[in-house]
Amino acid sequence: ARWRTRGDRGAEMRLLPRSRALVSLAVALILAASAPGTSAASVAATAATADFFRNSTHTNNWAILVDTSRYWFNYRHVANTLSFYRTVKRLGIPDSRIILMLADDFACDARNAFPGEIYGSRSRAVNLYGDDIEVDYRGYEVTPENLLRVLTNRHSKGTPRSKRALTDKRSNVLLYLTGHGGDEFLKFQDQREILSKDVADALHQMKRKNRYDELLFIAETCQASTMAAQFYSPDVLSIGSSGKGENSLSHHNDDAIGLSVIDRFTFYTLEFMERVRGGAAPEDAATARDTVNDWFRSLTKTKVRSTAVPDVRNYARDLKSVRVTDFFGSAAEAFPRAEGYGGAFSSRSEKKDEEKDEDASTSSRLVAETYAEASESYRPLEEVLHASDPLVERKRNGNAVSTFGIPAGRIAAYVACVAFAPALAAASRAMQKHF
Repeated sequence: ARWRTRGDRGAEMRLLPRSRALVSLAVALILAASAPGTSAASVAATAATADFFRNSTHTNNWAILVDTSRYWFNYRHVANTLSFYRTVKRLGIPDSRIILMLADDFACDARNAFPGEIYGSRSRAVNLYGDDIEVDYRGYEVTPENLLRVLTNRHSKGTPRSKRALTDKRSNVLLYLTGHGGDEFLKFQDQREILSKDVADALHQMKRKNRYDELLFIAETCQASTMAAQFYSPDVLSIGSSGKGENSLSHHNDDAIGLSVIDRFTFYTLEFMERVRGGAAPEDAATARDTVNDWFRSLTKTKVRSTAVPDVRNYARDLKSVRVTDFFGSAAEAFPRAEGYGGAFSSRSEKKDEEKDEDASTSSRLVAETYAEASESYRPLEEVLHASDPLVERKRNGNAVSTFGIPAGRIAAYVACVAFAPALAAASRAMQKHF
């Protein structure tokens, strides 16, 4: 027993409560199936609940998304962060459970050709900044100190609720950092740094204070995997966009903006996430079972052009049983209607049954409305990633006539250059004679 690893001890500590949960759910299934008048839908709903809690013990989700880079040439970093922000909102995590930290206001930069807008693709199909974005920390508020305060909940007096991550022991937390970094450090605003050891100690405090059930740490920077090198707290799953000695590369440029607009790791993560849905509809069930193992396997070196390998030293669960919606989606406690079970559940007082039924109905309706609003507001990510460039669309529609396979605009440019060449040569000779 003295030689067991921390991961083994963590697995043992989690075994007892999970075993109890499994026994309770098994009893519930038997009672539900044997109760008179029980519908097949009720049994199916109970089975779905059992399947969820067999693979996860969390009851709520939080996301902490941090862009640490200032200056216009780091446009892609804010696009990365807002792409993750859009994804978690689409899958049901509300703004009240998202802490968004943006180090610079790129949307309002004087050099932005599209004021008030941020795009993660040259197609510019979807404005990532949107109309309902809620930035919690902006500009010089984005510091290593404030990030550590958010993680540990050690805020100064008077800090508003919107700037706090009010997590608990049943919270699954997604922590995403992007910017410029190196071996075990990440730069903030090109002036300050946060070390792997700093984040490791903050996560240790979080676990000791029951501030998370499981935590997914994502770093997108050069040598990103080294940011998790000093982690030692249990139930922390980590992945970086690049290994030690590797750079994290951008995916493509937008000529109108004049910069790279998204990094490769984010691009291919979104390509995977675009097929994941968090709803309760039958067509959403298959994608809701996509696991983080499927996601990690999709981030091949051919695509990302760096080594994106998960760090599971401090994580006990099998990645094949961990759904991406455990971290990117929203979980809410649900209370089934007592009348649907009968039998052992029918002995409660009518008053308590009515109150619980009313609360459950309200809670279920709010969750359904939240997801429906998110699905309506956020178009499929495929439109963000793979929508055609506007210029290409115009060419496809026949607005640009081609001759012998050469675009008409290029032919016009060639003719203008040939016609203008003699005048340019004459002007050059006149200038030489004059000087």
